[in-house]
Amino acid sequence: MLKKFFLYIFFLTTFVYIKGQVLNTSPFSRYGIGEINTIQSAHYFGFGNITSPSSEPQYININNPASYASFIKYNPIYNVSLAGKSALYNSNYNNNETTSSGNNFGLNNLFMGLPITKNWGLVFGITPLSSQSYEVRSTVPFDTSTVDYIFKGDGSVNKLLFGNGFNILNKGDTTRISLGFNCSYLFGNLDRTSTVVYNNSNDYNSRIQYRSSLSGWGFDVGLQIFKRFKTASNNKLFLNLGVNYSLSSDISTDNDFFAYTFKYNFSVQEFPKDTLAMENENSNMILPEKLEFGLSIGKVYKNKRRWDFGAQYSSIDWTKFQDNSKYSSQSDFPMSTYSRISLGYRLSPNLDWSNTNKSLLSKSTFSLGVHQTQSKIIIDERSLIQNGINFGVSIPLLSSRSLSRVNFGVEVGKLGDLTINKIEENYFKFSIGFSLGPDTRYDRWFRKRKYD
Repeated sequence: MLKKFFLYIFFLTTFVYIKGQVLNTSPFSRYGIGEINTIQSAHYFGFGNITSPSSEPQYININNPASYASFIKYNPIYNVSLAGKSALYNSNYNNNETTSSGNNFGLNNLFMGLPITKNWGLVFGITPLSSQSYEVRSTVPFDTSTVDYIFKGDGSVNKLLFGNGFNILNKGDTTRISLGFNCSYLFGNLDRTSTVVYNNSNDYNSRIQYRSSLSGWGFDVGLQIFKRFKTASNNKLFLNLGVNYSLSSDISTDNDFFAYTFKYNFSVQEFPKDTLAMENENSNMILPEKLEFGLSIGKVYKNKRRWDFGAQYSSIDWTKFQDNSKYSSQSDFPMSTYSRISLGYRLSPNLDWSNTNKSLLSKSTFSLGVHQTQSKIIIDERSLIQNGINFGVSIPLLSSRSLSRVNFGVEVGKLGDLTINKIEENYFKFSIGFSLGPDTRYDRWFRKRKYD
C-alpha cells in the first residue's frame, strides 16, 4: 500500500511539474537551447554544486550516477526541490543605459532513489535540462516617428532520467569503487518571435514566429572512488574522487516557421494582413559533451564532528553546438567554451544523533561554496565571467535517525562586468528541497515481511 501511495504521488507531481513549470527570465537564455539548469540538488547547491565526488545515502546526486550505489538497502529516497532566481538591487540586467529585472520560482526536480541490493542503486525522475524566457525591446527613430524591435523567447527542454549505480569493489567503510550511468529522454519546445512595430499607423508591422519541438536521448557515465584512513588519534580521514562524462547528443527537431504582416486597431487589437512565409522542416541539434571531475577530503573526529573540503572542475565546449535548421540564427549568438572551478566546505557539528538533548540545528550540515565560471555567452568577442558564492544548510526531519532532510541553498553572484562587457547581471538564486526517507533503524520500506 505504501509503495502504491508513493508511486501515485510521484506521477501526480510529475504531471503538475510538466504542466506548471515556471521558466527563467534571463535574456541570456537566448543562447543555444536556453539557460542550463545548474541546481540539481538543493543540498549540493549550497556546497558550490560540487557533485562529482559526492556520494551520500540521504541525498540523490544525478550529476554522477556512480553515487546511486551508496543507497542503504530498504531505505529509498524521494527527492523534490523548488528553485528560483531574483534580481539584486532591482537591476538584473544593466548596460549603463537601460535596466531590466526578472524574478521566477518553480518546481525544479522530482526523483526517486531505490536501493535494489547492497551494491546496486537505481534512480528515476524528471528535471529541466534548460529553459528560456526573455523579452528584449529597443526603440529607434524612423522618419518622423519611431520603430520598436521586440524579441521574445519561451520554452524549456526537460530530462526524463533513468539511472543505475553499482559498487564494483566494496570493503565497507574503508574502500569503495563505484560505476554508474544515466539514460535520459530529452524533450521540450522552444518558441521565439521577432516583431517590428512602427509607431506610424500607416505602416504595416511584421512578425516572425519560430517554434522548435525537440526530442532525443542523452547518456551520462560516472566513476567514484572512496578511501578511508584511520589516524592514531582514532579520527577518520577520508578521500572521495569522482569523474562524470555526458556524451554528445543528437536531438531531432520539428520546426515551424511563420512570418506575416499586421496592424493594430487603436494600438490594442492585432489584425493580420498578409502571410509572408509558412513552412515546416525536420532538422537536428547537436549538444556538446560535458566533463566534470573533482575530489573531496575530510575528517570525522571520534564520530562526534565531521568536516570536508571539496573542489571540482567542469567543462563544456559550446562551440560544438549545432542547430542545423535553416531558420536558425545561431551565427548571431556565438558561444564559447564553458569552464567552471568550484570550491566548497561543509561542517556537521554533531554526529551523535542518538542524543535527544541536542537541537536539530546542532545535527544539521552547514555548507559554503565559491565558484568562478567562464560562461558560454560572448559579448563583443569576450566571454562573460561569472562569480558566485553559495551557502546552504541541511536539517534532519522527523527524528534524529531519519534519512529525511530539508535542504536550503542560496547563491549570490554576478555575470558579466559593465567596464568590460558593457552588460552586467546581478542575481540571487535559491533552492529548497526535501529528501524523504525512512528511519534507518526502525522503519524500512519495501521489505518483504516474513510474518503478517
